[in-house]
Amino acid sequence: MSADIFGRGCRLPVALWILRRQQPRFYQSEPPASLGAPTAVRQELERLARAGLLEVEKSDRENRVYYSRTASPLWRVFAEAADVIDGERG
Repeated sequence: MSADIFGRGCRLPVALWILRRQQPRFYQSEPPASLGAPTAVRQELERLARAGLLEVEKSDRENRVYYSRTASPLWRVFAEAADVIDGERG
């Protein structure tokens, strides 16, 4: 269903993984493999950043890219979608 509504099967799972984390900051390779192929997950992180849902930090000292969840009201779209989908399953 995620692919039909959000254009890609891993988009909703990636967004929900970010939303449900206690820590708003994470590094690019931290999302679990169960969310999708690493390239697909990275592309989704980039899309979420372009939409203003994530801020990107590139460390000069480390070879890592960090993302931080923003306070964008658009996160409610993903939360609401999850509630509706979960309600249909239940």
